[in-house]
Amino acid sequence: MSEKTSKKPGRNTLLIFNIFFTLFILFSFLMDSTLSKGWWIRAMENKWEDFRIYMPFYAKAFFTPHAGDYTFWIGDKYNKPADPRISIAAVDGYTVKKYGYPFKRKYHAELIKRLSNMGAGAIGLDVLFFDKDREDPASDRVFVEAVKKAGNVSALVAMDTESNSIIYPIPGLGEASRYISYPNVDYTLESNGQVRRVYLFDPEISYDSLKIKKRCKDECAGINLPLLAAAAYSIYDKKPLHEMEQKFGRDTVYINFRYPVERSFHPGWPQKERKSADGKELTGSGVYRYLSVADILEGRLSPEEKAAVKNGVILVGSTALGAYDHYPSVFFPTWPGVEVHANVIDNLLNGDFLRSINRWWVVLLCVFLMWLPFFMARMSIKISTFVAVGTLALLMLLNFLFFFRLYNLPYLTPAISLIIPFLFMTVYKAIMEGREKKWIKNTFGQYLSPKVVEIITKDPSRLSLGGEKRDMTAFFLDIAGFTTMSEKMTPEQLTKMLNNYLSGLTDVILKHDGVVDKYIGDCIMAFWNAPLDQKDHRKLACLAAVDCMLEIDRLNTELTEFSIKPSARIGLNSGPMVVGNMGSKTRLSYTVMGDSVNLASRLEGANKYFHSKIMVSEYTYGEAKNFLEARQLGQIRVVGKAIPVKVYEPLARKGKLPAASKKLLEAYNEGFEEFYKGAYGKAHKAFEAALAAAPKDGPSRFYLELAEKYSAAVPGEWDGTFNMTSK
Repeated sequence: MSEKTSKKPGRNTLLIFNIFFTLFILFSFLMDSTLSKGWWIRAMENKWEDFRIYMPFYAKAFFTPHAGDYTFWIGDKYNKPADPRISIAAVDGYTVKKYGYPFKRKYHAELIKRLSNMGAGAIGLDVLFFDKDREDPASDRVFVEAVKKAGNVSALVAMDTESNSIIYPIPGLGEASRYISYPNVDYTLESNGQVRRVYLFDPEISYDSLKIKKRCKDECAGINLPLLAAAAYSIYDKKPLHEMEQKFGRDTVYINFRYPVERSFHPGWPQKERKSADGKELTGSGVYRYLSVADILEGRLSPEEKAAVKNGVILVGSTALGAYDHYPSVFFPTWPGVEVHANVIDNLLNGDFLRSINRWWVVLLCVFLMWLPFFMARMSIKISTFVAVGTLALLMLLNFLFFFRLYNLPYLTPAISLIIPFLFMTVYKAIMEGREKKWIKNTFGQYLSPKVVEIITKDPSRLSLGGEKRDMTAFFLDIAGFTTMSEKMTPEQLTKMLNNYLSGLTDVILKHDGVVDKYIGDCIMAFWNAPLDQKDHRKLACLAAVDCMLEIDRLNTELTEFSIKPSARIGLNSGPMVVGNMGSKTRLSYTVMGDSVNLASRLEGANKYFHSKIMVSEYTYGEAKNFLEARQLGQIRVVGKAIPVKVYEPLARKGKLPAASKKLLEAYNEGFEEFYKGAYGKAHKAFEAALAAAPKDGPSRFYLELAEKYSAAVPGEWDGTFNMTSK
């Protein structure tokens, strides 16, 4: 792998993907803010907001099913029941059954009188009174008079979308009302029909433009038409509308939804009348308290209901089946529109509207999260996954913490901004790493042990390529007499025999986690401590050399088809070497080079001088000697080197030396010691004893002949170093 290809692949691909994805998200934010009902971002965040609202509610219901107060332990500003000061005077199914439909004006007049007499603080009419009562015109006057006398009622005007004109209430009702307001929430309907935010003041219609003599006079000058909820709250709290408009402006406010509770139907009725046919009490789940208009007209309210009316906010609206506008909500598939106004009043009373986060901060957060996976691309998939999951968990925690503080922070959009680039990066890295692992297996599988290949395949970061200086051990093995064999065998026989021997010897090297660098004819070049770190590379190389000699003996015994039985010479040296991909621009080889490599090659050839089989330098032997039975061959100076080096010959693994070889080694070591003391006669006898134990031992015969020579003629000044004159 070259320097260029050793870098993490695909970074440009990740960069291009991130640029396009960033542009897509920015475009989505633009469309979301431009379209009245938003785009996919708002629709997705609405789902999250629903979950964020009802998840704590159901958690509380599960963990504290009998607790009277469901206020969550983290705070009391969100996810709580309705304010008890707000009630809905409902023209319900029971009322319609008793008083007919449409509900008569005279009954509305009576309703206003009774609510006023009970001390209602404010009355909001979520009913449209546009057509005169043709059957009983006098009832219109009675109704208007009741509204005027109450003095705390807000009536409605509406916008005709076809003619783009305002539809006014029946004559006199606008002037009799404390405020005129509008009921519509169509401006802010979400794509699924939900109402999550409202304008407290109509963004287009001014109060001054109404063709009504206004009771509020100067108080309403210069303001826009208020929402029914804003008008009812202003009446109840005695807060001038212009102050509210200054506070909230003409932008939307986000509703902080209240959760439903279980209530009894018609609690003012006698107990026996409030039970179903099976004897169970009639109850229902709702957000706000419903007062049946029929119960109000007939004086059948319970003491608790009467207390709620006194100094309370009462919204009059229809809830009879088929007689009201409804919207989907967080808790119910259909939600009476009057409850939207009730919830807005609730938020006004408690000052707990949700506050939106500045869109640009959200955009910056999304951009940061989009680019986070790009900068994590160099990490492992395990670490980057941990960071991504941790970030998502932190975002969720922050989202809920912000929510507890009444800030409406988006979650799914930032989450998707992180998840999609992360998934792309992860899949892309997996593909690239798959290719990288395939490249590793193809490149190293031929000359690395399967165990080593498996390690670097699992963790390619451990593979260091491209010219690196390391302390390593080089290994050269040459099959002796190859030239002679080639003259006596046919090419086919020679190839077959060579393949058998090289295969067996290669398996031994790979078994000891060596790297087979190359085959040079009948020579094997291998090395240790690259590409993986191997602290015991000297020991591994020496043991491989010993086992290679055993493998030669095994092959010579088993391969009976070949009459020639080859032997081998091995040279080993350790030291600083340069390892990496080297070669031409079109063909590279993962190999080693350096003086230490050259010395290993020279030691393989120097075996001819001593008639030894394995020659190991002192730089290798020092750390491997505790694992070997070995002998010192002497001190040599190879061609091209000025500094001599001590060399040794491993004979077997520690404790594995045969009895005959033990006698050989004992006699050889005695002779070697006497030889270098200058006692050549004693050395001669010792080497004779060594040859008696092993008649074919080359180093013993070498020193025997040399001792005999020096006994006859003592050499002059000699430092004990043998100078090699050839490679």
